[in-house]
Amino acid sequence: MKKFTFAILSLLAGTVLTAAQSELQKEINTQISAGKKVIKLTRPEYRSAKTIELRKLDGVTIDGNGAKLVMTRPVHALRLNGCRNTTVKNLTIDYDPLPFTQGVITAVSPDCRQIEFAIDEGYPDLTAAYAVGHPHLFQKDGKSWKLEAADLYGKTEILDARHGRFRANKPEPALAPGDKLALNMRKNGAVYLTACGPIRFEDLTIYTCPSLGFCNRFSEGGDELVNVKLTRGPRPEGAKADRLLSTCADGLNYAYIRRGPKLVNCDFSFMGDDSVNLHSVALPVVRVLNGTTFDTLRPYKSEGFPRIIRPGDKLRLLDPSDYSVIGEAVIESFRPSPRKYDRETLKKFYFNRGDGLRDWTAYEVKLAPGGTAVKEGQFFDIPAIGANGFEIRDSYFHDHRGRGLRIMASDGVIENNRFERIKHAAITAGAEYGYWREAGWVKNIQIRNNVIRDVGRNMMLQPDSYANGAISVFARLEDYTSPFKGNRNITITGNSIENCPAAGIFLFAADGVKLQDNRLTRTAYGDKTPGANLGFSGLKPVWIVNSANVTSK
Repeated sequence: MKKFTFAILSLLAGTVLTAAQSELQKEINTQISAGKKVIKLTRPEYRSAKTIELRKLDGVTIDGNGAKLVMTRPVHALRLNGCRNTTVKNLTIDYDPLPFTQGVITAVSPDCRQIEFAIDEGYPDLTAAYAVGHPHLFQKDGKSWKLEAADLYGKTEILDARHGRFRANKPEPALAPGDKLALNMRKNGAVYLTACGPIRFEDLTIYTCPSLGFCNRFSEGGDELVNVKLTRGPRPEGAKADRLLSTCADGLNYAYIRRGPKLVNCDFSFMGDDSVNLHSVALPVVRVLNGTTFDTLRPYKSEGFPRIIRPGDKLRLLDPSDYSVIGEAVIESFRPSPRKYDRETLKKFYFNRGDGLRDWTAYEVKLAPGGTAVKEGQFFDIPAIGANGFEIRDSYFHDHRGRGLRIMASDGVIENNRFERIKHAAITAGAEYGYWREAGWVKNIQIRNNVIRDVGRNMMLQPDSYANGAISVFARLEDYTSPFKGNRNITITGNSIENCPAAGIFLFAADGVKLQDNRLTRTAYGDKTPGANLGFSGLKPVWIVNSANVTSK
């Protein structure tokens, strides 16, 4: 990649490269219009300033034929809307300019809070798009993350196009001159799906993107990802250092879908966040209109909940003090509410978000008679849209800053995978009712025959950590003193766990966990107690906290 600023490249993309994008979309659209079910791309490389749109396809295969799709603006590469039984395969996705820049630390202040850095040759200038408050730290050789360093948050100052200064909110003793760092934007992911039925991705590679590698929202689900790879791309033109990042956020994030994905023989590495995140949503009861009708609020613009939630879906009612399940009801309808609510009402239920609450939507929920009575201030979730029924098998998750698997879904299998050099936990399954309110109380999960090495470093050892083992059954709450034991019927068998300073296996808020034939080597050796500020104590290789009916062999 040549030394042009992001602004200049964006201008060129909008004026020169639009025609090439139009040719790619035209190539696909022409063959679809001709009734072809297998569309094989004809060029080795396409450069596009606009998202490639696939709409309402059924039974169609898009065969990249080994092509590379290079996006010249930070937009979605592929967007599938209303597609079913569609396959996308044999394609590589990349971005130019890159959605991140990177460099080397040149100086560290005595208080270990401030650094100065220089941008690597061949990488984008330090413009406002990259001057984010969350840089990522890597070892001096750039081959791996700096596992001993906590995540950094603070403020980045642009000194000039090739130099910057960062001031962290708190000291980080691991900072050292010569360490590498990356600064990434968070905009649009590579592949976005909505209102889709089963989609298959096969032999697909993503080198980078400005957010999530794969994002699916408000769909039937049941997707398959086979031989999919997220990895750092080739060294840019003129660069002397290899890339540090692949995707700028999660590898795969699926939410509000009726069936979870199946991943087989995938390889996800060097993402800016988790490998896989599956979740639903927890919502508040804001105003009760009558015995069966109430309003709820969501802190985002209008979304697809009315489309994906169906009459007959069960609503699980939750006590706001501990999110215990206090009853169920059956949904008759879920639609936008005609009533308006102000920001102050929203803040009562999303108080952790602070000043980030800018948009919101009210929905009206009507329940069938005979269910549990609803009261204002309670919460509820809807298990049917929680990406349940997932399978994650025979895959490799390694070298990234978040969790390997962040599972807030039920009825799934995680087996025969490898996890290595991850800053947080390898596998987490449980409930996130606090902060993001991504719901949870998972059940019926098999975690078996996985190999886990070198995970759970500094990030897991923080005093506010709530998932404190290489394999963690967790709950993120506001109050940890006496949790509801809502994570149930989980089997953890035949796993090999080596080198984790926190617990090898951590169980919290669980009821009915079977542990059998797990091999733990060098775990629970850290000099800090993970989650100390949340009341956790007594770190052990198998650390069981506020859980019941755990059997071990």
